[in-house]
Amino acid sequence: MLGSPLVLIMGWKAIRSKNTTDYKSFYWGSLLLAILASIAYFTGPATADWVKEQTANYSKELVENHALWGRFGFTISILSGVLGIMAITNYAQEEKPHKSIPWIIFFIILINILIFAYTAHLGGLIRRPDLV
Repeated sequence: MLGSPLVLIMGWKAIRSKNTTDYKSFYWGSLLLAILASIAYFTGPATADWVKEQTANYSKELVENHALWGRFGFTISILSGVLGIMAITNYAQEEKPHKSIPWIIFFIILINILIFAYTAHLGGLIRRPDLV
């Protein structure tokens, strides 16, 4: 997810500045990442079918690994989005979210960047089997 590093930077800025507006932007960003990950996840099978038509020699094992790591990334994105919703609803009720929430979301997104990078790498190997 290309937006993940941007949201991670937003989170770092929010944690350092302790500014409510920065926190809210970070939480909305984490929710947006979850929505985008959902779109990517649910369009995956159609994309896989298209790639299979375009690529004569593809590794079924690579496709399965790519799908598995994509599912991990999707699940972790949903978790960060749920935590973002929790924090947003705290603000809506004029309460501050627990101070650990931004740190938890920050580290979840950091881990997810690594997972999505590996998933993208596997996708590239599927698309370009000559690189394996």
